[in-house]
Amino acid sequence: MERTRQRKTRQPARRPTGRPADAGRRALWIGAALCVWMFMIMGRLAWLQVARHDHYSERAALNQRKEVKVVAARGPIVDRDERELAVSAIADSVYVDLKQLKEEPDRERAARALSPLLGFDQSELLKRLTGDSSFLWLKRKLDPQTSQAVNEAVAKNGLRGVAIQKESQRFYPNNSLAASVIGYVDSYDNGLAGVEQKYDDLLSGKAGEIAFDRDALGRPYNRSETPAAPGAQVVLTIDAILQHKVEVLLDEAVRMTRAKGAGAIVMDPKTGEILALANVPTFNPNERPDGANDSSRANRAIGWPYEPGSIFKIVTYAAAFEEGLFEPDDMINCGGGQITIGKRVIRDTHAYGDLTIEDAFAKSSNGGAIRVAMRVGREKFFEYISRFGFGRKTGIELPGESRGIVNPLEDWRIDSIGSVAIGQEVSVTLLQIVAAAGAIANRGVWIKPHIVKKVVAQDGRALYEPKVETRQVVSERTAQMMVRIMERVVTHGTARHAINLAGYSVAGKTGTPQKVENKRMSQTKYMPSFAGFVPAADPRLAIVVMIDEPEGSHLGGSVAAPVFNLIAEAALGDYVIPPDDKAFRDSLAALSKEYESEDGPELRVEDRGSRIEDQGSKIGAVNNLRPAILDPAAVFVMPDFRGRGVRAVTQACAQMNLVISLHGSGLAFRQSPAAGTKVRAGETCKVEFQ
Repeated sequence: MERTRQRKTRQPARRPTGRPADAGRRALWIGAALCVWMFMIMGRLAWLQVARHDHYSERAALNQRKEVKVVAARGPIVDRDERELAVSAIADSVYVDLKQLKEEPDRERAARALSPLLGFDQSELLKRLTGDSSFLWLKRKLDPQTSQAVNEAVAKNGLRGVAIQKESQRFYPNNSLAASVIGYVDSYDNGLAGVEQKYDDLLSGKAGEIAFDRDALGRPYNRSETPAAPGAQVVLTIDAILQHKVEVLLDEAVRMTRAKGAGAIVMDPKTGEILALANVPTFNPNERPDGANDSSRANRAIGWPYEPGSIFKIVTYAAAFEEGLFEPDDMINCGGGQITIGKRVIRDTHAYGDLTIEDAFAKSSNGGAIRVAMRVGREKFFEYISRFGFGRKTGIELPGESRGIVNPLEDWRIDSIGSVAIGQEVSVTLLQIVAAAGAIANRGVWIKPHIVKKVVAQDGRALYEPKVETRQVVSERTAQMMVRIMERVVTHGTARHAINLAGYSVAGKTGTPQKVENKRMSQTKYMPSFAGFVPAADPRLAIVVMIDEPEGSHLGGSVAAPVFNLIAEAALGDYVIPPDDKAFRDSLAALSKEYESEDGPELRVEDRGSRIEDQGSKIGAVNNLRPAILDPAAVFVMPDFRGRGVRAVTQACAQMNLVISLHGSGLAFRQSPAAGTKVRAGETCKVEFQ
């Protein structure tokens, strides 16, 4: 029993636990995992250092290398004598990187420090600082004092992300002068109109760059610099002094006639250079436009076509002379007040019967012009319209030029030749009109108008110079006959009471077109105009003037022609163009001899336009220069002599029979009586020069 009990309590033999095998398996798994991990690391390294090497090298370079843009100054725009019309300066603008200025306390501190400097309400600026933009303009084109104050505030308050960026700032020193020609730029200095837009690529220049590497602490080293290349200089044919006078005269004409607007162009008919191009109303390019459709910023003289009315008779009569159909002394029946074409009766303003061709033109008979055009014929008349450049752009160096409207010959009705002969059913621009008048003045040679004299790079290279483009539209003989009948307009025709340039002959044509509204002729709205040239014997200036919707008197001879007279008077004096009347030249010669005989230092006169330079000491006071001819009944309006030279002032005063008192030398800057004052012959005019 006891032996049996002992057998029952004996423990069974232990089997192997298997621990060495488990350890081996674990080691195997660990080794495999390590191998996989190593292969993954090696693969990742291969991916980063081989496959993505260029990408991460570039990212590293971006982090290590800093590039700062150097702004290029926009090139200047100047007039023909290099007077500045548009200039640029480098200005500071302040911006913020909101990713750096991300903490709310930092933004509040920035708003508190910068709002009084930038002209913001603190809460308004704080609202602008909300977000995560990496670049946000706070204020652009700061004045130097504000820029310095901002820099000091940033340093004092430790404002991370707030910095100053250099920008080019465009400035127009003469405000609205020639604004429609020059144009303007946006806040990024992109040209939006005029010369600014046309030559934007050349004016913009090329930005420079400063680049340097940074070490781990952000310290710069290895600096390199590419300087900015300033933009080219654009030299215009415009004369800033004459341009100013034309704008003042147009503005005064609009004020006095309560007109909607006005336009004028002065051109040299021998070269095609535009000396002045003005629109009223105008604008100040230093001020940003309120809207994209601001009509005051349009260059209406080249971009807004209108029905020219009787001025277009220049083409009608030139075509007839060129075809050998008439001579100025030939007679023509003007219809007695009306003429019938097909079923249409065209009525005339005046009931003229038989007139000479030159009188029919001078008195602006519609019946006479229509009969002349009918003799020329539709096809030939259309050909001459095209020859004079109507229905196509002149190609002037300005954006927005209109080609006008000349209907194709196949679209003409049976009575269209009568309408077109008197300047209806066609639309033209002031630029096309002055070019056509210039062709008559230039012996029948049409010359392409241009307003840019040259574009010059900063190193002096000429980047652009206009090519003279001409075409013979009528013969020299035809041009001479046209000059004769256009002079008749001034001496015996529709402008005989308006043009009075003592010593100068003038040739021109009036127009009193009705405005077209809803495809119908307005019975109350007109656009009186006058186009011509002076001196008629040897034309130096072609001028066109248009007044838009004057109240009261609306005839071209009574509204536009007087403005032409004033513009011509100013330009003739500025450019010292000698009179073509022999008797008047003789009187000026006598006055000049008397002037030279006055006591005082000897002068050597150099002809530089309207300027006379004193080569010795100052002239001092030259008193009591007496006029050659005195007419006690004559009354004149004193012109503005500012900017004119001694010779030009002397000549102008002689025309008005004034006693002249000259002081100083150079250009006139002060006068008495003041410009605009009524004076009588024999009164003394005192002018100071410097």
